[in-house]
Amino acid sequence: MSDEPADTPSIAVRLDHASVMTPDLDAAADFYTTVLGLQLRTVTDDPVRKGRRQALLMDGAGHDIVELIEMPEMAHPSVPGRGGVHHLGFRLSDADWHTLRARLDAQQYPYQEKEGRLFIRDADGLVLEVEHT
Repeated sequence: MSDEPADTPSIAVRLDHASVMTPDLDAAADFYTTVLGLQLRTVTDDPVRKGRRQALLMDGAGHDIVELIEMPEMAHPSVPGRGGVHHLGFRLSDADWHTLRARLDAQQYPYQEKEGRLFIRDADGLVLEVEHT
C-alpha cells in the first residue's frame, strides 16, 4: 500500500449503497424488507440494463443501503457469484467528485463516465460507481 503524496488533496467519500445481483428481484426485495427490516424505496426499470428492473432499499433514516439488480441468468446454479456484489456505490460532493476525476485523469487511471457517474474498477476488478450531489 502506498502513501498518498502530501500535495494530493483529500476528498470526503461516503459509501452510498452496495449493489447486489439477484435472479429474483421480488424474492430478494421481500427478504431485505421482511427479514432484514429495510424499507423499499423504489422499483424501477434499470436505466443501464434494458428490460430489467432494479430496486433500492433504505434504512429507517431514509439512507440508501442496498440496490438490487435483476439478473435472471444467474438463476442457473453453475453461475459463479450468485447473489454476489455487483458494485459499490459512493457519493461525493460536487467539488470532491471533480477532484477525483481530475486525479484519475492525472494518473491516467482508466474509468468510464456515464450520466454524471464515474465507473472505476478497483485493484481486484470490483466496480465502483461514484456519483455526486
